[in-house]
Amino acid sequence: MASSKMCGPCSRVDKLASAVTFCTDCEDPLCADCVTMHKAIKALALHHLIDKEVQTDKAFNIRRTCSDHPDMALEFYCSTHDTLCCRTCSVNTHRTCGKILPVDVAARGIKSSVMLNDVTVDLKGLLKNVEQLVEERAKNKENIEKSKATTLQTIVKFKRQLIQELDELEKKLLTEIDETEKNLTKQAESELSLIEIRCKAIVDLSEQLEFLTKHGSEIQILMLLNTIRVDISKQENDFHNLVPSYECIDVSFKASGLKSALNSLGSVEIKSVPCSIEHKPSKRTQAQVPPAYEKMLTKFKLKTEFRVPYSQGKISSMVVTKDNRLLFCYTGDKSNALSIWSETGYHIQDCALAGTAWGIAMIPGTNEAVVTLPSLHSIQFVNIASMVPGKIIEVPDKCYGVAVIKDMIVLGGKGKMYFFSMTGSLQKTFNVGRRVLHSLKTSKMDMTYCCEADNDTLHCIDFNGTVIFSYQSPPDFDGPVDITFDGKDNLYVTTWRSNKVHRISLDGNLIDILLKKEIGLDEPYGIAFNKNYTKLFIANGKCENKQVLIYDCA
Repeated sequence: MASSKMCGPCSRVDKLASAVTFCTDCEDPLCADCVTMHKAIKALALHHLIDKEVQTDKAFNIRRTCSDHPDMALEFYCSTHDTLCCRTCSVNTHRTCGKILPVDVAARGIKSSVMLNDVTVDLKGLLKNVEQLVEERAKNKENIEKSKATTLQTIVKFKRQLIQELDELEKKLLTEIDETEKNLTKQAESELSLIEIRCKAIVDLSEQLEFLTKHGSEIQILMLLNTIRVDISKQENDFHNLVPSYECIDVSFKASGLKSALNSLGSVEIKSVPCSIEHKPSKRTQAQVPPAYEKMLTKFKLKTEFRVPYSQGKISSMVVTKDNRLLFCYTGDKSNALSIWSETGYHIQDCALAGTAWGIAMIPGTNEAVVTLPSLHSIQFVNIASMVPGKIIEVPDKCYGVAVIKDMIVLGGKGKMYFFSMTGSLQKTFNVGRRVLHSLKTSKMDMTYCCEADNDTLHCIDFNGTVIFSYQSPPDFDGPVDITFDGKDNLYVTTWRSNKVHRISLDGNLIDILLKKEIGLDEPYGIAFNKNYTKLFIANGKCENKQVLIYDCA
């Protein structure tokens, strides 16, 4: 720090001298003698000296070496790509660029430059956004606390209403029991009265027969028997039909399914709205994607890789967001079916979906993506800004590939391509191939390309369902599973069984085979470029050996 009282160079040779100034190039406090030495030595004469009391510990912590060649200093500035580079990069990566300047030449007049002004404006804008965001997030925290109190009151109110409704239902049920008892009692009394009448008639016959048997003549008994046999037969027939019609009634209570349904009073829902703060990227930043990336890429150098520590399944597909983050679809576990990472391999967040995922497509102009859930015959929407899962829509097939074209969701099933509206209404269906369509991607010309992995075929279909071409190239084109496009809309297709990446033109002709098993490919699946086509990402391996390979492209 500049606040040090001792001279740096003198301290290193065991001399004690008080510092009077600070050299920002040497990053050393200097005494008066060392200041004189700085002015005397030609190589040091242009060093920048400032007051020793200025705080410098953060301001001059600047990276001075190349990220690709850590042992090389950043000595040059490429005005074509607006970037600093080392001597090696200037010869290799930037040899065809129009204007390479030494750093000291490029830095002349920088304090009055448009670049400094733009960066200063950008930093002020960012600082303002951050301050607004801090304030907004603090309010959000307060709102959470307030919403908790409101929610608790709502729960208590709901409980009271529920109890009142249960009381009303109880009264209604008690009234129903009273009415039922009255009706059943009335019916039982009527049945009992009829039975008593029948009983009296039978008793009368019995008494008459008993009396004549004791006191009557044989003629009288004979005549009576002939008479009552008809009555007895009629009573027997009546009893034969009457007895089965009677039921023994028992009134009881049968509980409804309300108790089992009420395993909770409800659920806690999180409702979110987008942050009210709007950040507008600077024009300078937006203009830095050079049109040179629309040329054919010729170099693919493996720069690094990072492991994805999920023990099962594989990364079946991936997309790159507009801020160059990586979204992975993971087939091993629905708890982290969708996973977001930085482009350097830093894990940011997982998102649990209703099932394990396979394909993903961004919905243009929104923060939403749509993901296929083959095991559930469904698709699910996801807010990729908040990583919050949305609604689920059932589809008529076990779909894998997905794309979005002309405000329609296109799905790849078994030998069929389905077109859905954004609300989930099936619009049309086309027959494509015979097996599952594992990946769907659309070109700038609204052509849809799909991988029929089990049939080793790449299909190109127009919006009307016409198959423009079907590409096959055995034995190298074995198991095509995912597709991405470069700046010229050439296709890059991973073939997991042959461990290759094929580059194919839009009209279905093989340009070359870029990457092979010999240089590290092991069952590659998901593939994607970053937004300016300077990096290619490939999901490699499966189960415990999953990693993402990152290639520098030029």
